[in-house]
Amino acid sequence: MGHRVWLEISLLEHWGPKPHGIPRVSQNVFLQSLKREGVGHFFFDRRSHRFIAPSDTSHFSDLAAGRVRYAEEDLPEGTALEQCLSAHDRVLFSEAAWDHPHYLSEVQALRYRFPSAVLQYLLCDLIPIRFPHFFESDFGTRAASFMRALPAFCDRYACISKSTAADAHSILSAEAETHVFRLGSDVVDDPSVPSLVPEETTSYVLSVGTIEIRKNHILLYFVWRRLAQVLGKRCPKLILVGRPGWIAGDVYTLLLTDPLVNHLVEIRHEVTNEQLTALIRGCQFTVFPSFYEGWGLPASESLFYGKACVTSNTSSLPEINPFPELMFDPYNHEDAFDIIRALIESPERLKQFEEKIARVFRRQTWSESFDELYRIVAA
Repeated sequence: MGHRVWLEISLLEHWGPKPHGIPRVSQNVFLQSLKREGVGHFFFDRRSHRFIAPSDTSHFSDLAAGRVRYAEEDLPEGTALEQCLSAHDRVLFSEAAWDHPHYLSEVQALRYRFPSAVLQYLLCDLIPIRFPHFFESDFGTRAASFMRALPAFCDRYACISKSTAADAHSILSAEAETHVFRLGSDVVDDPSVPSLVPEETTSYVLSVGTIEIRKNHILLYFVWRRLAQVLGKRCPKLILVGRPGWIAGDVYTLLLTDPLVNHLVEIRHEVTNEQLTALIRGCQFTVFPSFYEGWGLPASESLFYGKACVTSNTSSLPEINPFPELMFDPYNHEDAFDIIRALIESPERLKQFEEKIARVFRRQTWSESFDELYRIVAA
């Protein structure tokens, strides 16, 4: 029996030329879906508290490209999703809807009206449940409550890593039906197009990620402080790319005011995709010390562009990093220091890792990622 695939395209306020985290995933999935005929799209209209299937997706393409800014009043008109669905359609929800009243009740209404439809959720992580101390308490509580409600309507989960699928089984339901697909790592639309030439003329190490407690920038502070003491003028600059996030005031203060490291650390908040690829290609290597990830796009993006990435050894990161010798316990900055120092002081060793990347790292474009996801959702 024929059925249609429907993809949610919410999280729109975070779309644009510089998306981050989960919105980066949802935006790339949307852009790739436009290349496949027959895919339906819908969003949650927070004014009417209804799921709407827009008659035209051009406004969402404009949002993704940054040609327009998100405003609820500018969202296009459309038809209520319930009027578009057929009995056996496949529907993929993805909204981080803990702040949107009526979202779950609307999903439950669809579940009741279309009992044979397959309702699925794009599950990026369950971190607010596993590690509530990484978030401000009110946010963590709301997010955890929403996530615990998912089994009430989900037939299956499309998970962005084996680690996230394991969390779904241990936290949501041991019987949860999970399917894993791998995210794309090409930052620009066409990875064959040369990126901008980086402006930096000095050696630098790059770390990409929202500057928040979970991303473990405090480890980078300890490591660079010691590198400055040990290496002196041979210590490379540390460029941090990421917007301000949760509970990061102390590490900001340390990085920007400690006279031993403040001249070695640069924080950049507004970086385009083209600028990011230039920074990756121009760095010595990248570092991603996060305590816990659903996937870890900065690590896979670094390797995609041929740069070694020193990562923590938790959650999904061993699924990305093919080099166990470049992984460390995120609570142990002594191990991180030793690994990072060795790469700085031995360019030959670093080059050996770079030469192996093409053989041992699985490069995945967003086009290939969407193909995997589509097969999961359409089944």
